[in-house]
Amino acid sequence: MFSKKFDALLNIAEISNSQLGRNVNMDSSYIGRLRTGARPLAKKHDYLPSICSYIANHIQKDYQIVALRELADIPDSSLNSSSDMALFLEMWLVNENVDVVLPGKSASVNNKEKSKESNSSQHGSASNSSLSENHFYGNEGKRKAVEQFFNMILKEEKPQTLLLFSDESFEWLYEDREFAARWASLFFQIIAKGNKVQIIHTISRDMNDMVEAVSRWIPLYMTGAIKPYCYPKLRDGLFQRTMFIAPNTAAILSSCVQQNTRDMLNILMTDRKAIRSLTTEYMNFLDLCRPLMKIFTRDNANDMHINIEKMLGSTGSSHISCMIPPVFAFPKSIVDAMAVQTGNDNLITLWEQYQNRFKSNILDRKLTMTLINPEAIREKPELLHIPMDNLLHAEGYSLTYEQYLGIVDFLSQLEKQYANLTIKYTNKLTNNIIIYAKEDAGVIVANSGSPLTAFAITDHALSHAFWDCLENGVLF
Repeated sequence: MFSKKFDALLNIAEISNSQLGRNVNMDSSYIGRLRTGARPLAKKHDYLPSICSYIANHIQKDYQIVALRELADIPDSSLNSSSDMALFLEMWLVNENVDVVLPGKSASVNNKEKSKESNSSQHGSASNSSLSENHFYGNEGKRKAVEQFFNMILKEEKPQTLLLFSDESFEWLYEDREFAARWASLFFQIIAKGNKVQIIHTISRDMNDMVEAVSRWIPLYMTGAIKPYCYPKLRDGLFQRTMFIAPNTAAILSSCVQQNTRDMLNILMTDRKAIRSLTTEYMNFLDLCRPLMKIFTRDNANDMHINIEKMLGSTGSSHISCMIPPVFAFPKSIVDAMAVQTGNDNLITLWEQYQNRFKSNILDRKLTMTLINPEAIREKPELLHIPMDNLLHAEGYSLTYEQYLGIVDFLSQLEKQYANLTIKYTNKLTNNIIIYAKEDAGVIVANSGSPLTAFAITDHALSHAFWDCLENGVLF
């Protein structure tokens, strides 16, 4: 339905009815009726191209792109320019064969709607059991509860630290593409307002769940606002539990038996005493946990170098995923040009050291590199900056497209020369993220620019999940 997709799209773009109306010369109330479905899309919709063009120009941030991918399954070729995106959005909006699920109702539903929901027998309906507690059922109900929970947090003036834990199945999040897009967008908005997150991860999940979790959480981790923990001992797996707590606002509590979430009760509560009690329970659990990964910033960058050196020195296959390859994969002519333009002759010395290490290791260790497809980067020069430029003292240096093609040619020669080297190209990579995984040794994930944010994972289950993501093309 057009109205559902149009409303979801404007939410991702963070555009109000009045803002859109002013810029495309339309009445804001008419736009509102289009969003709610009170007014169907006219057969002659000459205004739609200008609407889509305006929306496309306002979907530029990483979290918005992530949300749009989830919502509309937009191909990377349509992200090359605003005009390409606008054309795709216009076609997607009018395609009646692609439908979406209605968003969950906000916490401010009127009494008539509450009464209607209370009498409903459908899964996911909410009943108002008291002024400080709402009940939701099943996966659809959890989605509604989480969306209300997020919106309540966004209304708070002061930031807080969210306390999250769940070892229940993540199907409630992954099975609804539109909701997953809204979830990602709302989560990024919460972090952008200064909120922090403490999360206790379950590392004994089914591998499919683990891979899904890895691919969803990496962009969030790169914000530097999340502190992850894990419980190191085995649990019997009979009962699962969810606690999502915003100590100053609300909490969600649910439980199930052996991942059976059918008709599962989800309680959204705002009672202060109940929230304090759950917070105490969460902190008691946290005392039994350990950090899931080491987190690095500019202040402890030397520790990151030590971790990288340990991984480089260990045996086993490696996989590197990044927009632009590391400096050792550059031909010397490009390194010489960089040294001249940055005034940093040490670049040549570093390149020689990296090259020697690469040539030594590649003889008996496999290395796979996944890079961005040259065609996908042609019209996006902002993606051609040098990865980890701050560590190379080449801050702000960007390659030309011709230089990138030169690197591609150089890598092609290396691939022919060394049987253990494999080069892959994709359109799926997320900007600014570098992943270095060493089989059976660990994973380091870092942002490619400034400020430096990185983390190292040595937990075997999570490391294997990353490895599978990289090897199977489930990229970030």
